[in-house]
Amino acid sequence: MPKNVFLLLLIVLLSACGEHNSQVPSQHKVGLVKSAHYFSSAWPKTFWQAFEKPDVSAELSQIKADGFNTIVLTVPWRGFEIGFDGLQTTSNEALYQRLEFLLGEIVDHQLMYILRVGFPHDYTPDTGTDGMAQCVGIYTDKKMQYHWQNYLNKVKQTIQPYQASSAGVLVSWEDFWCPHFVFPNLSEVERLEMAQAMHYGEWLRQHKNHNTVKVLLQQDDLNFMQVKIPEPAEQSYVLYLEFIDVMLDEKVLKPAQAIFTDAALEIRVDKLPVKQGDSYTWIGHNLYLNERNHRGTYWAPFWGAANEGELLSAEKALFNFKYFLKVVSDDGRNTNHVIEQFNFYDNTPYFPNNANIKADEINDFLIGAAPLLAKYSQGFGVWAYRDYVDNGLHNASFEMGKTGWEFAGPAEVVAVAGDQRLKLPAGSGIKQSFVAGERFMLVSSYSELQLCLESDMNSELEISVDGEPVQNWSLHAGKNCTTIAAAPFNKTSPTTFSLKAISTAQIDELKLFGFTQKLGLYDASGKPAAHLEAYRQLNNLVDI
Repeated sequence: MPKNVFLLLLIVLLSACGEHNSQVPSQHKVGLVKSAHYFSSAWPKTFWQAFEKPDVSAELSQIKADGFNTIVLTVPWRGFEIGFDGLQTTSNEALYQRLEFLLGEIVDHQLMYILRVGFPHDYTPDTGTDGMAQCVGIYTDKKMQYHWQNYLNKVKQTIQPYQASSAGVLVSWEDFWCPHFVFPNLSEVERLEMAQAMHYGEWLRQHKNHNTVKVLLQQDDLNFMQVKIPEPAEQSYVLYLEFIDVMLDEKVLKPAQAIFTDAALEIRVDKLPVKQGDSYTWIGHNLYLNERNHRGTYWAPFWGAANEGELLSAEKALFNFKYFLKVVSDDGRNTNHVIEQFNFYDNTPYFPNNANIKADEINDFLIGAAPLLAKYSQGFGVWAYRDYVDNGLHNASFEMGKTGWEFAGPAEVVAVAGDQRLKLPAGSGIKQSFVAGERFMLVSSYSELQLCLESDMNSELEISVDGEPVQNWSLHAGKNCTTIAAAPFNKTSPTTFSLKAISTAQIDELKLFGFTQKLGLYDASGKPAAHLEAYRQLNNLVDI
C-alpha cells in the first residue's frame, strides 16, 4: 500500500545522512526497470481471488504500450498458505495456479516481473493465523519461521519456469511491522516478555558496549535478562531501533536470500525520533548500500515536507526528490535501487494533511524527474497503475467458486466464456459476514458505502445488512451502482451483507466500498486520467 502509515514523523527527512560505501554492481537487467504493480480492476487485498483471466492479456498489453517493462506482483504469505495452526502449512493450490497463470502471461507479453513476497493482506478465511500472529512469530517462534521458509520454497518452485524474466524479489519491512509500531507501545510486563522472546537483552550483552547501554538505560546495576523493549520516548530506543533492523535482516531477509538469489529488502527510508530533553534526534535505518540485488525504495511528496496540508510546486517537489535520491543512493555511489512505489500523488485517508504537488504542476514534476531517476536509481514504478476501491467483499468475482459466501436456495456459480459468474434464481441469495474495520480503508470516516456489480440481464435484488432489508435494487444489463448507509458496518463485531434475488439474476464483480485510491493514470473504470500522458513521456525520457 502506499507508504504513509506513520509518516507524520518524517518531516525532517532532509536532515538525513547516508551510509558511505563504494559503488555496488547491479544485478542483471537491460535498461531501467519501469514497473507497475498489477491489481487488474481489484485492489491489493482482493486481487488474487478477484482478477478475471480473460482480462489479463489486454491489460498487460496496455501496460506495455504505456512504456512499462516490468510487472510487480504482491504475493500474500497468509492466503497462499493456510493451516498455520498445524506443524506445516498447506498450500492454497488455486492461488499458486493463478500466480503461474499470471507469470505465463507476463512472459508471453515480453515483460519482466518483480515479486513482493510476504505481503500480509488477504481475506482468505480460516487460515489458522492472522497478520499479528505471523509478525510476532517471524521474530519469536521457530514454527512460524519454518512456515516462512516453506512458503518461500513453494513460491520458488512455482516461478522456476519463468526465472529468466525475474527482475528481482522484494521483502518489505512494512510487512513485518510489529517490532516497529506495536512492541514499544505494549505494557511494561508485555515489553519484558517480548524482549525475552526476541532475546533483546542477550543481543545487547553480546553486541553493544556495556557502559553505553548502562548510560542509555540509566541503570548502573544492569541485568540484561530483565531489559525491556523501550518505549519510544526513552533514550535507549536508539539501541532498539538498531536491534529490529538486525532482526529483520536475520529472521526475514536472510532466509529469503537463501532461497532467492535475487532477493533484497524494500528498505525503510524514513527516520524515527529519540527524545533528548525537549528535542529529538532522528535515527535512520540500514539502507543496505552493499546490497548487490535491486533494493526497493518508495517516495511520495510528503517526504521532507511540513505536512500541514500544503501543495508543493514542481520545483520544490523536485528539490525534495533529488535529496531523497541522494540519501538512498549514497550521493550516487550506489544507485542500485528501484523506487517501485513512485507515488507522485496520494489521497490515502489516514493522513489528510500530507503534502501533495499542485495538481497543475504534477505533469511538470514527472517530466523533471526523468533525469534524476536515470542518474540516481535503477528504476521506478507505480503502486496504483489503475485507481482502485477498497472492496470489503472476499471472492467478489466468484473466481474461487463459493469460497467466502454462504449460499441459500439454488444459487450457483456458473462458467461463462472462461469467467465465473453468480446465478441467482428468484428467491435464492448469498451472504458474507466480516469485520468492516479489518477490510475497508477507514470505515469510521464513511457516511455511506457504494455497491457496484456487473449484471447480465435486467433483474431485481434485495440488499440486506445484518438481516434487515435496506433496499430493493433494480438492475439493468451492464454496470450497476447504488449506495447504502455505512453506519451498520462501523462496529468491532462482524456485519453481515446479503443479496437476495427477487427475480432471476446473473451477476459478477461485486464491489462494496467507501474509498477510491487514486494516482491519476487510469481511473477505477479503466479510463485514461489526468497524468497518463506525462507518465508515458517519463517512461520514454528515462531511456533517452
